[in-house]
Amino acid sequence: MKINSSPFRRVTIIGVGLIGGSLGLAIKRKYPSAEITGIDRPEVLRRAKKRGAIDKGYPAMKGTIAASDLIVLATPLSGITKILPLVAKHSSASTTVTDVGSVKSAVMRIGEKLFPGGNFIGGHPMAGGELSGIEGAHPLLFENACWVLTPATKTNRTHLQRLSIFLKDLGARVLLMESHDHDGVASALSHLPQLAAVALMNVAGRKHPVARKHLRLAAGGFRDMTRIASSPYAMWADILRFNSREIKASLRMFIGELQRYARHVDAGKLQNSFAASRRLRNTVPKNMKGFLHPLIDVFVFVKDRPGVLAQLTGALARARLNINDVELVKVREGNGGTFRLSFATREIAEKARTILRRSGFDANDI
Repeated sequence: MKINSSPFRRVTIIGVGLIGGSLGLAIKRKYPSAEITGIDRPEVLRRAKKRGAIDKGYPAMKGTIAASDLIVLATPLSGITKILPLVAKHSSASTTVTDVGSVKSAVMRIGEKLFPGGNFIGGHPMAGGELSGIEGAHPLLFENACWVLTPATKTNRTHLQRLSIFLKDLGARVLLMESHDHDGVASALSHLPQLAAVALMNVAGRKHPVARKHLRLAAGGFRDMTRIASSPYAMWADILRFNSREIKASLRMFIGELQRYARHVDAGKLQNSFAASRRLRNTVPKNMKGFLHPLIDVFVFVKDRPGVLAQLTGALARARLNINDVELVKVREGNGGTFRLSFATREIAEKARTILRRSGFDANDI
């Protein structure tokens, strides 16, 4: 539902790419009357304005941000650290300032010094897409995605509350964390997997004397584990540099674990490791978007016939139950398929399961 009164009437987005452009589209979808200014290269601004992500744009920020209620720095990390002093110089203490960088401690150290009034709040929306740039922007990119905010001790609580409510209104799930905790968690759950995938791909594809000649034999497990190995280095250069301390700590733990496996792989001593891994893996929610509490899943088998999905969603719509996420998990052409429906709470999920069963659908127990 569109709401005309935004807590931030004038928003400036510095960097109108995938995240910045999606934010502009999401704001316009929720608050059509909000005025959004983009700051980026002229060709990017033209595409962003054509898509409706911004109302106007400028190639430089000097003199364009003074009247903003909210300023969002949506550039790469190195750009955020360079731009923050200019934003502090040309913005008001009444303006809420945030960023979208995926490493927070380094940004927060600068932000705390430059914004003594506590109006800077670090942020990290844990969302992405298959496409990059303004072409990949989408108004629903942040729907149900975790948006981490990293307030400091001196953060102004009024600014924090306004920003939190604003992001929740855009569909995000806000989580407050210490910047150091955020970077530690990110190093283990995001940055380490990236490096592990790169290492695995290079070992199998370059260093192993036989496997490198037969990559076409790679099965699903290998492909799943190395999917993110295709990520370009340009996307990761800033992250690796700004979070090097936490990443090195996670790498040391990972290397130590692998070295232990190397010592015991032929001694039958890895049973406990496998058991612990299986137990821990089963606690990881399948529908997490970032480090936040999961949604509640209901799995529904449907027959392969025209209109069946409309009947399923229609039954829930008539009961005014909102589906937070949906995924086609399995399908057998000509027979049927299984949908995973995700709901905000267990209570809503139970109601949905009951309604679906009454409507003739095969819905699992929760």
